Amino acid sequence: MKFLYFLLFSTTVIFAQSNYPKDYFRSPLDIPMKLAGNFGEIRPNHFHAGFDFRTMQKEGFNIYAVADGYVSRIKISTFGNGKTIYIDHPNGYTSVYGHLQKGVGKIEELIKKTHYQEQSYEIEIFPKPNEILVTKGEIIALSGNTGSSEGPHLHFEFRDTKSEKVINPYFFGFDSFMKDTKKPQISSLIVYPLDENSVVNQSKRSVTVNLSLQPNGTYVSQAITAKGRIGFGIQAHDVFDFSYDKYGLYKVQTFLNGSPSFGCQFDTFSFDETKHINAFIDFYRYRKTKQKVQKLFMKNPFPLSILHPDFENGIINVSNNFTNLYRIELSDFYGNTTLVSVPIQYSTVEATIQEEIVKTKYFVRAKTDSNFEKDNGSVFFRQELFMMIFI
Repeated sequence: MKFLYFLLFSTTVIFAQSNYPKDYFRSPLDIPMKLAGNFGEIRPNHFHAGFDFRTMQKEGFNIYAVADGYVSRIKISTFGNGKTIYIDHPNGYTSVYGHLQKGVGKIEELIKKTHYQEQSYEIEIFPKPNEILVTKGEIIALSGNTGSSEGPHLHFEFRDTKSEKVINPYFFGFDSFMKDTKKPQISSLIVYPLDENSVVNQSKRSVTVNLSLQPNGTYVSQAITAKGRIGFGIQAHDVFDFSYDKYGLYKVQTFLNGSPSFGCQFDTFSFDETKHINAFIDFYRYRKTKQKVQKLFMKNPFPLSILHPDFENGIINVSNNFTNLYRIELSDFYGNTTLVSVPIQYSTVEATIQEEIVKTKYFVRAKTDSNFEKDNGSVFFRQELFMMIFI
């Protein structure tokens, strides 16, 4: 054990973020790896931070340490990831195991001891680096259904230990555990007029356009006539060979006349960034219909590292003599790609469908302070605070 401790914490080998180790980590389960949820999926008010592995609708499967390390944190909660174990590894990464039924060995002993000492179910423990050492393949827990879980499964993450950014598990060789030959699928394409002078298909409101599946597997949308500044959104998902369920997209890249316009790729992100999810999607539509439409533009720019916009932030300015081809590429981690071609033409035809009027005297704007008074009460929204919470 002393030798293991020396090996873990005396090593100076640290992998660069761009060189993720492919063969360093093993699977946390010894049953076939099938996803119930993938990295970056759009969830209510957050992006999914890891993989959800199915456990055959059962609890009690062995959970294994994916590599040598030490237990750095244990959190027991009635919500979120429920019973969760964190293991720090000597190569600079942390593995996270959530929704557990119980720990095993020294881990469970420490959990029970802390429950007794604090007289509370909800606890958080930060063991010392030499307190609970684990080896690759050691059983650390049993799978469960605790916290905000809707069925037995294992929530699993990789994090950069220093920055705590979550990283797509595919980068650590987890793509080899599962087969995927199916392309992502698109169910709807929406185009948005973005200012008072913009018109799309004779409408000042967002328009859903028809898509036609071609014999070669690509899609072509109906021709779009427009003027002014416009942007696009998609309702799309990924699929896998082992399931008919819908999963989050890994990568979306748009092009205008062959030049990159707006990109999104779920490689890594910080938890601080997840607050921007309601700007990432068409939140107004989601609130009304529960449809999750991913926007392919930023009308009001916000800092989200998974996005890669051009200098126009994905917005297209349709002006006189404008005839262009817009292309959307939806890709999974395995390179399976779906192409969508969107012809756009300039038109001076005025709108027959007018902009929807929002009737409220309590309209809060993100870039200015807002103060409202009614009867004997008042409420104040500071610019920075509102942008932090609601963008």
